[in-house]
Amino acid sequence: MTTTHPIPSGPRTRPLLIAASIPSVLSLAWTAWSVADMIPAPWPVAMAAGIALDVALVAAVAIAWVAPSIARGAQAASWLIAGVAAAAIAIHSWPISPALALMAAVPLISKALWHLALSAKASGEAAAAAAAAHAAEQAAKERAEAERKNRRLSTGLTEDQEAELAELERQRAYTEAKAAKALALAEAQAKAAQEERLAEIRRRAETQMATDEATAQIHVKRAELAQQIQLAAPVYTATEISAGPRVPDDPSGLDDLPPGTAPVAGFGFSQTPPARGVHPAEEHVPRVPTPGEAPLSEGERNRRAVLAAYERLAADGSAPSVSAVATEAGVSRRTVNRHLPPEMKS
Repeated sequence: MTTTHPIPSGPRTRPLLIAASIPSVLSLAWTAWSVADMIPAPWPVAMAAGIALDVALVAAVAIAWVAPSIARGAQAASWLIAGVAAAAIAIHSWPISPALALMAAVPLISKALWHLALSAKASGEAAAAAAAAHAAEQAAKERAEAERKNRRLSTGLTEDQEAELAELERQRAYTEAKAAKALALAEAQAKAAQEERLAEIRRRAETQMATDEATAQIHVKRAELAQQIQLAAPVYTATEISAGPRVPDDPSGLDDLPPGTAPVAGFGFSQTPPARGVHPAEEHVPRVPTPGEAPLSEGERNRRAVLAAYERLAADGSAPSVSAVATEAGVSRRTVNRHLPPEMKS
């Protein structure tokens, strides 16, 4: 879209406007009188017709003045109207006086002056537009030069430099983020490995505790079985104890005493001395330690049981075997061999 900026008439167009206005006024008056006088109509109607022709001429010139884009058509219309006005003046003036017919040239002269004024105006506008364009171009060049100078003298960063710095900043952020993620991964892996080691330690501890518990139960069971075996050993009753020599019915039987016996005072009969060692009825009865006495160890108890069994079996004068002593004492052959002196073994 083209925008036309009206430019005031310069010094060159003002004289032409003044020169064109004077004959135009005379031409308008003469044309209006000639047309009104020639038309056989009432005076107001005839005057209106003459003024209408003048208005058409003025309108065509005004359009050509204010609208340069259609100035060519407006100029042609104005020349046509000026010709009609000149013909009307010539036709009206010739019957009156042939010399007066020369006044028909006034509208044409007025239109020629307006044509010169319009041409001068168009030329001035073209020159002004060219000058304005040149000034705008020069101003644009000056602005571009000033911008280039400002860029050269400016201490700020250029767009390329800012882009380079932004790229470095992105690389820095990426490196930091990558290092943080790698550190988090290493920590997670270390934590997982630690959890695995702790779980393995817990499993081993639970296994060891289960093993210890099973071992303790085995020891308790063995102790219970040993106690049951000890309690299941044979116990001699009073009926199983061998009786001593029978008391004779008459005193004559008191003369022949068995060897190794002595009469007991007050009874008048002999009595076999008690055997040394532990009575069979008391052999398997655990001995209760006296207050202040330290309890015997298992080895000492086994040694005493082996010696007591040997003495019981050797009471008839024969040397008992290791198996017989082991059976009598309720222990193993190895225990008998450990506690029985060599000279007592047969």
